[in-house]
Amino acid sequence: MNDDLRDALRAAVPGPDKARKRAFLRSLPPAPVSHGRFLLSQAAYVRPVTWMVSLAVLVLALAAGRLAPGDAVWVTAALTPFAALAAVTEGARSTLYGMEELELASRFSLRSVVLARMGAVGLAHLALVCVLAALGGGSFFRAGVYFLTPYLLTDLLGLAAVRRVRGREGLYLCGGAAVLTAGLALALHGVRGVYDPAGFRWWLLALALVLVLTGQEYLKTIRKTEELS
Repeated sequence: MNDDLRDALRAAVPGPDKARKRAFLRSLPPAPVSHGRFLLSQAAYVRPVTWMVSLAVLVLALAAGRLAPGDAVWVTAALTPFAALAAVTEGARSTLYGMEELELASRFSLRSVVLARMGAVGLAHLALVCVLAALGGGSFFRAGVYFLTPYLLTDLLGLAAVRRVRGREGLYLCGGAAVLTAGLALALHGVRGVYDPAGFRWWLLALALVLVLTGQEYLKTIRKTEELS
């Protein structure tokens, strides 16, 4: 930039005195952030352990499909609750670790932060379920229902737990919900015909029920964060 142009700019837009530079910068409104950029920025704050758990579920499910193809469906169904556990604890991290005041002091509302992190992890886990269903070797739709049902059940129980119980106790309850759901998936394997096409309508009914209840629990969680905000 030449001197003449610099002088013209200074004359057109006079800057603040150097002594008031910091106060002037603080007075400027923050730059707007798009929804996509905000989602990506919050995804960067998701703990590495959350992604590691998701990767572990994928690796173990693929190993089960290779080593025991006939048992891959129910083994994978028993693994998905642990991915849901990682999602719930990530979304409720502020509550579990008593960080609400710190989050409230940030530029964005606590509700926006929680929704963004839950959305980032939820989209990643939806992709995970789709990959697992596609690699299941059978019907993509049926496999997706088998995997989503225990996932959403763990989501439901975990969200209800952290909404009612703060601190480490809520974290333990979330872990217990994941273990309970995984145990239920393992126990169902012993029920004759539970994964047969003839009984699939019961899976659809169960998925619809937990989907509605989980949606209600998410709404309650959002309302709670709005009260804090």
